[in-house]
Amino acid sequence: MKTKFVGMLFLVTLLSSCVPMNTAQSRRRRPAPPAPCTTPVHPIQYSSLVVFINYNFSYTPKDSTAARPWLRSDILNRLNEDGKADGNTFSESNGTAINFTITYTLNNDGQDHFTGSINLSGWGQGNIATLYSGQYSYTNAADLTRDLTDKAYGYIHGGWHDSRPNCPQY
Repeated sequence: MKTKFVGMLFLVTLLSSCVPMNTAQSRRRRPAPPAPCTTPVHPIQYSSLVVFINYNFSYTPKDSTAARPWLRSDILNRLNEDGKADGNTFSESNGTAINFTITYTLNNDGQDHFTGSINLSGWGQGNIATLYSGQYSYTNAADLTRDLTDKAYGYIHGGWHDSRPNCPQY
């Protein structure tokens, strides 16, 4: 009798686990569908590009009012230097449509060791990439800014694609 009861209990448990979920349970367990893949962008060449430059300092730069215009002109000069081989030119937005927004974040530990990041966005795709200075610090902000600018230009020079595994890679 005891074996029969255990067998029946097992059968009831097994069959009750096969009951379909109701709609509310079904929605809770289903992952959200992935966002659509963005269109791959091929290298950009022979273009007059307009940029909007932002920068954030996690410290108070020496002579901060003089640093800001210098930083913008240094960034534009570097972008134009990088773009020369591809036929690209860069200017800062002055009442014109923007192709790229470039945001720099510069850090200083108080001992003149600089690190930072750059966020490149635009080209109709929103955020393209956030790139970092690397594991080693710089001794001056100008070299850091130059290298971050070069990293960002690498996307303009080489193109980019949606890096999620479910998106087509080229």
